[in-house]
Amino acid sequence: MNLSDYLQWNLILFMLIFSRWAGVVMLAPVFGAKGVPAMIRLGLAAGLSVVAYPLIQAQNPMIPNEWIPLIGVLVKEILLGLTMGFIISLLTMAMQGAGQLIDFQLGFMTGNIVDPINGMQSPMTGSFLALLATMLLLATNSHYYIIAAVTRSYEFLPINPSGVNYGAAFFIDITGKVLSLSLQIAMPIFGAILLADVGIGLLAKTVPQLNIFSVIFPVKIIFGLAMLYLMITFFGDTVSRVFDVTMQWFFELLRGWRT
Repeated sequence: MNLSDYLQWNLILFMLIFSRWAGVVMLAPVFGAKGVPAMIRLGLAAGLSVVAYPLIQAQNPMIPNEWIPLIGVLVKEILLGLTMGFIISLLTMAMQGAGQLIDFQLGFMTGNIVDPINGMQSPMTGSFLALLATMLLLATNSHYYIIAAVTRSYEFLPINPSGVNYGAAFFIDITGKVLSLSLQIAMPIFGAILLADVGIGLLAKTVPQLNIFSVIFPVKIIFGLAMLYLMITFFGDTVSRVFDVTMQWFFELLRGWRT
């Protein structure tokens, strides 16, 4: 291999590594917040690609010589990165789902705000929980674990022209698990407010002279916010557990693709 071929091979290899990292950075929490300009995210992906480059180069990956197979590998790497970023982002999705359930019980569903993480409108409590979870990930250096996990993905799925078994059943199963996880996170507050509704209903039946509906909404909001405060006390453990579950899904996905 002459110098020109060597430089071309390394340039193509870097482009393929960058393609996977760019997909992850665009969707993963911490890295993929919509408030971060696209150029900064692409720069971050390029920097991570430079760091991972020697490790991938040592694997001597199979890079096609023809353009059409090479484009196929490039598209595959982009899809792999986007899918891995999506799996990691399920953590914030679970938090937003839990917040939506809480807002439904508190009557806050009409008070949507623009979520700084995904740039779209979402319930207030959902945005708050997702943003708080992202801050905790940064505070506990969990983003380094995400970087290490994506780097390890090259051991499971090295750069080559072979196909990937995506397995639609896995994604259908993951959707149900995310909904279940959101319900588990919101259940303490959701259940407490539901019991409060039952108690208020019984009180209204017992003392019909009391105009209970004039105070029910302020009482529910105060009670719900008090329960949310108690929930925040243990929120660090909740985020840690959800992050561990998310990374388990991440490696299950890689193992499923490899088989």
